[in-house]
Amino acid sequence: MNSPAKISFASEPTGRIHYPALDGLRGIAILLVVFYHNFGFSNYFFFGWLGVDLFFVLSGFLITDILLKTKNSPGYLKNFYGRRVLRIFPLYYLSLFIFLIVLPRTDGFPIDLSYYINNQWWFWAYLQNWFLIFFDAGNTTTMIQHYWSLAVEEQFYIIWPFVILLIRKPGRFLVFTSLLLLGVISARFIIWQMHVKEFNYFGLYTYTRIDGLCIGSMLAVLMKINSSFLRKYSSVVVFTLAGFNFLFYFFNRRHEFSFPYLAIIGYTTFAIVFALVVYEAVARENKIINFILGIRLLRFFGKISYGLYVFHWPVYLILYKYADNWIHKNLAIADQYAQTSTSIALTLTGIAVSIISFYGFEKHFLKMKKLFA
Repeated sequence: MNSPAKISFASEPTGRIHYPALDGLRGIAILLVVFYHNFGFSNYFFFGWLGVDLFFVLSGFLITDILLKTKNSPGYLKNFYGRRVLRIFPLYYLSLFIFLIVLPRTDGFPIDLSYYINNQWWFWAYLQNWFLIFFDAGNTTTMIQHYWSLAVEEQFYIIWPFVILLIRKPGRFLVFTSLLLLGVISARFIIWQMHVKEFNYFGLYTYTRIDGLCIGSMLAVLMKINSSFLRKYSSVVVFTLAGFNFLFYFFNRRHEFSFPYLAIIGYTTFAIVFALVVYEAVARENKIINFILGIRLLRFFGKISYGLYVFHWPVYLILYKYADNWIHKNLAIADQYAQTSTSIALTLTGIAVSIISFYGFEKHFLKMKKLFA
């Protein structure tokens, strides 16, 4: 291996490499989120919130990987932002138009969105995570509440290309991101010391949730310099840390943010686990992990994951009353199974909507990304 002092982030003209295994990871991430939301009444999917953290790690890794490989190419910033806009903005703003402008004006619409409509500019500006904190709106259930994570990612996308441009040496980049992680953990520690035990404060601030994105970014850099530590110890660390984390969380899940480990460093340690899984799949080509991530259905869900993330919860909340009433009236199902049946039906409906969204809407914009190759 070359001396780290001589390593620089070489740019590759082609820039973008597709990692098929990561489509499977996206599929796992979106299914975790969907089952956590749509089947939250059961205790089987209490860990589903981890899907968001997995998305953060994947985004940090993939975005940094692209930026490292294209940063010396002509039109670096234009191409990056152009491709991001085409992937994210069309569906996001279409959904805001539907949920904040069209549907609330429909007679008999079952959800009161007046508070969100009156403050909708936060969503149009991708600042909704701060809105949910400042106005304590994160404690109310509404169909676009989950958009907070889209805001965190978008704020990251705006800043990160400049970080890659300005910090050119791998060692300095790793020091910078390590300091960011220390700042994130310190912020969560301060919040916990102030006896604030609500998810809004631990889970929605950009600076308390950017650790997953940073860890994904660090992985991209460590892979670029062919880290000997990752090569030697990644398998041991990922399985040890994963086992510890999941056991620890399982036995303390009722305490969640009132328990210091989960509140202060839980997000970070889970993000490290996910980053090492990414490494095992991409760099080491771990046969077991790649076999699981190669399942076609998982990769399909990974492909439609953005639309499914956007639509699964609104579809569930908007149609729940109607679907539940219909199932009770028309199907001979015991009451204890009716809610599960309703959730299954609405989950399948959300999947159908996201498939239509991908092939009927999103794909047209994805084809335009070649303009920013």
